[in-house]
Amino acid sequence: MKRIFAILLSAVIVLSSAVTAYASDCSTYTNDVNKTNTVFTISNSGSATVKNTYYGMNGAIKSAKIVTKIQKKVGIIWVNVDGCTWTDNTNVTNYSKTYKAKLSSKGNYRAHVVFTVTGTNGKNDKITKNVEKTYS
Repeated sequence: MKRIFAILLSAVIVLSSAVTAYASDCSTYTNDVNKTNTVFTISNSGSATVKNTYYGMNGAIKSAKIVTKIQKKVGIIWVNVDGCTWTDNTNVTNYSKTYKAKLSSKGNYRAHVVFTVTGTNGKNDKITKNVEKTYS
């Protein structure tokens, strides 16, 4: 009986000391960019705003290409919204740009953004952001 109790107590101690990690605790390793962010909002009247930012490492950024698309979910696939694709080329260390569009119909939308950054610290950083919102 004491042996069973000792085994159960040991199991409880081991299981209770387990550490849980969440996705937000882990960040993508990049060579030249410290942080990227995309904020996507849709107003009650259908005005959509996409704000993209990145913060590069000082002296590391050679060039960056940021492709932003607003997409609508049709069935199980995402379809590009006409007139809502933008491409920005830059070489700044810290980047921020906002795009605006008027959505013509209600539904599920997302901002699909691909940051491709070329720098001095190794391979290109390619970071994709997808931020979903509902226009209802």
